[in-house]
Amino acid sequence: MAHGKETPRQKMIGMMYLVLTAMLALNVSKEVLDAFVLVDNGLQITTENFAGKNASVYNQFAISAQQNPEKFGIWEDRAEEMKTRTDDLYNYIQECKLDIIREKDEKAIHEGAIDWHEVKVLDNLEAGATVMITLDGGMRYKELKQKIEDLREYLLSIVEDHEKYAATVEAINNNLSTNPPDKIQHKKRKANDPMTWESGYFEDLPLAAVITLLSKMQADARNVEAEMLNYLLGQVDAGAIPVNTLEAVVLADRSLVFKGQPYRARVFLAAYDSTKMPEVKLNDGTMLEVEAGKGVYTTTSNTIGIRRWGGTIQLENEGVVISKPFQAEFEVAEANATIAATGMNVFYRGIPNPVAISAGGVAESSVEARISSGNSISRVRPGEYVVKPGSQGDKATISVYANLDGSRRLMNQMDFRVFNLPDPDARVEGVRGSEGNLTVGKLAQLKVVEAEVKDFVFEVDYKVVSFVVAYQGQGNIWDSMSSETDQFTSEQKNLFRQLKSGQRISIEKIRATGPDGVVRNLNNITITVI
Repeated sequence: MAHGKETPRQKMIGMMYLVLTAMLALNVSKEVLDAFVLVDNGLQITTENFAGKNASVYNQFAISAQQNPEKFGIWEDRAEEMKTRTDDLYNYIQECKLDIIREKDEKAIHEGAIDWHEVKVLDNLEAGATVMITLDGGMRYKELKQKIEDLREYLLSIVEDHEKYAATVEAINNNLSTNPPDKIQHKKRKANDPMTWESGYFEDLPLAAVITLLSKMQADARNVEAEMLNYLLGQVDAGAIPVNTLEAVVLADRSLVFKGQPYRARVFLAAYDSTKMPEVKLNDGTMLEVEAGKGVYTTTSNTIGIRRWGGTIQLENEGVVISKPFQAEFEVAEANATIAATGMNVFYRGIPNPVAISAGGVAESSVEARISSGNSISRVRPGEYVVKPGSQGDKATISVYANLDGSRRLMNQMDFRVFNLPDPDARVEGVRGSEGNLTVGKLAQLKVVEAEVKDFVFEVDYKVVSFVVAYQGQGNIWDSMSSETDQFTSEQKNLFRQLKSGQRISIEKIRATGPDGVVRNLNNITITVI
């Protein structure tokens, strides 16, 4: 994505991409797959907004070329050629998306569009790679990659001075990059296995993720199209554009702000002269400060909801006063963040407990997670944390903060219960509990007494540290032999070889430790010789 002087639309696409890559790092649960659908819908809306605004600029070129073909004709031709090439890439990506859906669910295609409600295989890991890489020797991904590269080279050829318009060149290179993605990591890919462009976007990814990534490519294409339209407009004398094509434009840094966070927007005419200062008056009569030909509107709201504002902007142009009304709105929301223990809704002592944390609309690098005293929390990768509870207390509180505009803001806070690890069961050769039957030969082959927990969400290793073998000796008198490890001693094995059918042994006083260091007394095991 473009850097430097990014427009709010570019920032919105960047924000969506960060959310997408953070979700790809998490375990693919139903909630995460549903989140991909939400991100895809957001990308579609943003892309449609791009297309609508771009269409108005193309129309502006057409009107100007009709009135002054000698001056504007060449710029209209370049704009139309750029539109044709961009539409070709956009439409080809759409065909790829539909073919991927058809590979697994034809019924989910309605009138050339994807009906996410009908898609039943959001988690399918094969459809993307099958359509884009496997079929026809990778014809799909090769053609898509070539179209992206061709559009990139064409747009770069239009920009005459790459040094002067470095931001535009950077936007083209980043939005139309075919380098391997550096933010998407695949669990099946080894660390030393180089990532390719096609592997990064189509292999071992859920169907929902592949479609969303393709939607992002479409948004990037419209984004760079808008960037180039601005560039082409900049090459024409703005003062020569007919007055009736001028439009009042409101550009806000964000349309959604948190309570108490400043809202900032810029109001200006699309074709303006930065040396002429417009007059910007709000509906309540307030005059805005003007910076470089643009009125700057700043306000702060401490109540949530939609806030609408507007006014009139006017500019004198060659003796003619141009006046245009404008309207805008933004939404004020409560600060919020999502905290979820990815294993269970509780934490266990002695083991690392995975936790997923995200804050809507906030870059992951600006998110800070803290936990109540006596416990620890650490980030292992973007959006993923590990909690280790302390030895005391039955509750841990996680607080999520966002560092926004130089200030630290509490986004959310959540309490979690803290439990000790469950006690494991002792077992020997598949025998656990009070009664089991083994032959003398099987008894003689026994090596260790094991300890394990059944049906627990985490894999926890327990180790037996000592046990006693009680046996029925002569005259039905019980005796015992002890082991200070988890292994049967040679004396115990010799005893087993001397047993006869019908005799019983009991493995008791079994003690084991887990990762929390707690020594536990486990259940006895009784075995009858057969």
